[in-house]
Amino acid sequence: MRKSVQKLSVLLLALVLIVGLIPASVSAATNPSVSYRTHVQNEGWQDWKKDGTMSGTSGKGFRLEGIEAKLDTQGYDLGINYQTHIQNIGWEADTERGWKSNGTMSGTEGLAYRLEAIQIKLTGADADKFDVYYQVHAQNMGWLGWAKNGESAGTAGFGYRLEGIRTVIVPAGSAAPEGTIDREEPFYENSAAPFSAILQEYKIAEDSGYAADTVWNLPNVNKELASSSYKKNLYYMVEDISGDAIPELVISMYDPRYQSIVHPNGFQIYDMYRLNNGIPERIFDIRSMGYRAIYTICENNIIRCYGSGGVNSHNEKFYLLNGSNASTILTITFDKPYYTLNDAKNLNRMITKDEADKIINSYKQKTDINWIAF
Repeated sequence: MRKSVQKLSVLLLALVLIVGLIPASVSAATNPSVSYRTHVQNEGWQDWKKDGTMSGTSGKGFRLEGIEAKLDTQGYDLGINYQTHIQNIGWEADTERGWKSNGTMSGTEGLAYRLEAIQIKLTGADADKFDVYYQVHAQNMGWLGWAKNGESAGTAGFGYRLEGIRTVIVPAGSAAPEGTIDREEPFYENSAAPFSAILQEYKIAEDSGYAADTVWNLPNVNKELASSSYKKNLYYMVEDISGDAIPELVISMYDPRYQSIVHPNGFQIYDMYRLNNGIPERIFDIRSMGYRAIYTICENNIIRCYGSGGVNSHNEKFYLLNGSNASTILTITFDKPYYTLNDAKNLNRMITKDEADKIINSYKQKTDINWIAF
């Protein structure tokens, strides 16, 4: 009996020593668990939720104001980092607030600021073994698609509050969890938001019928609108047409009477802005070209300007946007009966009408623009 007990003791001791030699990441038997709680308008901090259970409220219209998250690592070398996009503050990582981690609050308390979006990611030596998925319920949009591993979830530029959140950790490469999805994408950004003051001014100008005493008091509006010749329907778009990942605001005028080979869809550019360190600035002064200058957008986002001096003269200029500058690619000038080409290789080279037409017609009008009415 004593020998049996001794053998059992030796076996147990050996097992303990073996387990002690196995790394925690190998000996872990189950997935890590994530717990989170939110600070909710009118309610304060809720109880902790975990592994896909919603934190927040439904049907009350209450904003999330803060969030905390932590892990039950199950022996893995893991941590959790998160940051939120906060009303009047923006992304925390863009400020001195920085990323939060392992139970620290992200957001605010006592300021009545809404959370608008969130990013969550795993840290540690075992982070690549798992994916952290999270889904948010946003005002006016419902449940958005699942985001994972540091992607943005929520909205920016709309002023919409987050109202609920779900979070879960799964083995790396696993499909997104199932559940209600009202909008497919996890994140929606209003690219027009930085230009809201300019758009508001143009709206005021249009509502006034482009009355001179109104238009001249709007600093960002093209003053030519005060002329009766320009009282047309205005539209806008916000799109990156310079290729630098910074969207431009383009104001256009629509008048079907001006549909022609120059601008076949009836739209011509009337004003254009871009962001410089987050501040809108006019790209180049279209107003200075006067009524006879017609600006349009060609394929590959080349800007075309047709300037007419009457039946005996006109010119075609093609621009490529480069930041806040518009670089001239080429110019074709017609001064009856001669055509002249200026580009990087040619300086005042005489060309035939057929050559001029061939060059001009190679720049096709862009027709897939989603113009938005004011």
